[in-house]
Amino acid sequence: MAAALAGVVACASPRTLSAQFGPTLLGAAGGTLVGGYTTIAIYVTKARFGRYVFSPEEVLSLRPEILPLVAMPIAGAWLGAESTTALARSAGWGALGLVAGATVGGVTGKLWSDAEEAPWAGALIGAGAGLLTGVILGALDGLEETGGDAPVALSWSLPVGGP
Repeated sequence: MAAALAGVVACASPRTLSAQFGPTLLGAAGGTLVGGYTTIAIYVTKARFGRYVFSPEEVLSLRPEILPLVAMPIAGAWLGAESTTALARSAGWGALGLVAGATVGGVTGKLWSDAEEAPWAGALIGAGAGLLTGVILGALDGLEETGGDAPVALSWSLPVGGP
């Protein structure tokens, strides 16, 4: 784990290792929580559409559904090493997205279905979507303000005509 964090720190903007370690560790921990919650929301969404999990082996096998469990701690560690402002904004926007998503999802679940589990499942799914959206938007907002580079995977350009 320490070697992985050191590798993430080495890829971030140049600061002293001691100044980066705390935020990097905090980002990795936050990313683990966000990745875990997002993965649960994915499985609940699949269950609402009739695709159930029947064994722990299914959950732990290499499947696209567990991608957030791997990607989010790495992204969180990188974000913590890159910019504490972006990490703080990501946490704030993520919390706001969690609450807003849970509210909208709970109401939507109740309206969509008469099933007993629909309101809480909708709230869980909405909270996961809101959390993930808030974390990403907060990170981008914080990186933009601090002058850090936006993650390459989230950056794109569209060339439009001209000489």
